Amino acid sequence: MLLCGLTGCGYPDVSPKTYEISKALYSACNRKSDEHVSKISKLIESHLESGDLSEREAKWLRVIIHNAEEGRWEAATLEARQLMEDQVHRSS
Repeated sequence: MLLCGLTGCGYPDVSPKTYEISKALYSACNRKSDEHVSKISKLIESHLESGDLSEREAKWLRVIIHNAEEGRWEAATLEARQLMEDQVHRSS
């Protein structure tokens, strides 16, 4: 399930921590690394508990994680990329 990529709605501004995690997630999904996706999933929960991520941002990242865990690597990679690109376009 692509969150917004196919609908064109895009992602709103995210925290620097979410952007950082999305970069790591993009890399892990691009390499189809179950091990790294699992580590990033735990990292998301840790940052959510510490308040570094909002529930909304964690939800978006979890959708990407879910796609990767289900073997939908291309969808996960594209969605992580979309999240990052939407941030870059806002700052330019």
